[in-house]
Amino acid sequence: MRTSRIAVTAAAVVAGLSLSACGGDDNATNAGNASSSSNSAPAEERTGSAPDSAEQPEGGSGAPETEAPDQGSAGQGSAGTGSKPERCHTDDLTITASDATIGGDETKTVAVKLLNKSDRACSIMGFAGVNLLSSEGAIPAARRDQTDDGTVLKSGEPTYFGIFYKANESGGSGVKIKGLVVTPPDEKKSVTLKWPGEPSLPVTDSPDPSVEIGPMGSVGQGQG
Repeated sequence: MRTSRIAVTAAAVVAGLSLSACGGDDNATNAGNASSSSNSAPAEERTGSAPDSAEQPEGGSGAPETEAPDQGSAGQGSAGTGSKPERCHTDDLTITASDATIGGDETKTVAVKLLNKSDRACSIMGFAGVNLLSSEGAIPAARRDQTDDGTVLKSGEPTYFGIFYKANESGGSGVKIKGLVVTPPDEKKSVTLKWPGEPSLPVTDSPDPSVEIGPMGSVGQGQG
C-alpha cells in the first residue's frame, strides 16, 4: 500500500508540472502578444501622424505644391502682357483706298489703307477679302504668293496692302468697275468703298486672275 501511495503521489507531481508548463506557455504567448501590441501602437501612431504633418505648413512639400499653380498663373499673366494683342476688328479700322500706280506701269495698283482708330493696339496679319463690284458681277481677287509675319498697329497707326490689276486698253468698254468690297483678315464684316483705279478691266478668257492682292504691308506707307 505504501508503494501505491508513492506512485500516486509521483503521478500527481508530474501532472502538476505538466499543467505548470502549459500555463507558462500561455503566459509567454500573452506576454508576446502584449509586447507586439505595445510595439505596434507607436507604429500606428506614426503612420496616422504622417498625413497630419504633411498638412502642416512646416511639412515643406505641401505648401509649395499648393502655391505652384498660382505662381504658374502669374507667369502666364506676365507672358500674356508681352504677347500679341487681340486682332483688329472691322469696327477698329478706318479703311480707305487710293490709286497707287507708279508712272506707266503695265500692272496698275490700288493701295488700301487700314488705320487703327481704336484706343488700343491690335494685330493684323494675312490677306483681306477683296471683291471688285463690276457690271459682270463680283470679281474676287486672288492672293499673291507672299507671306506676312503680321503687324501690331498702335492706336492711330496704319498699314497698307495692294490690289494689282490690268487696265483695259482694248478700246472697248471692257468690264466696268462700280465699287470695292474689303473684309479685314479673319473678319466677317465688310466695308464697301469707291473704286479709285481705272474705270474698267479688260474682258479676257485667260485663266490667269485679272485681279490680285498682296498681304498686309505689301505696299509702302507712302501710298494712300
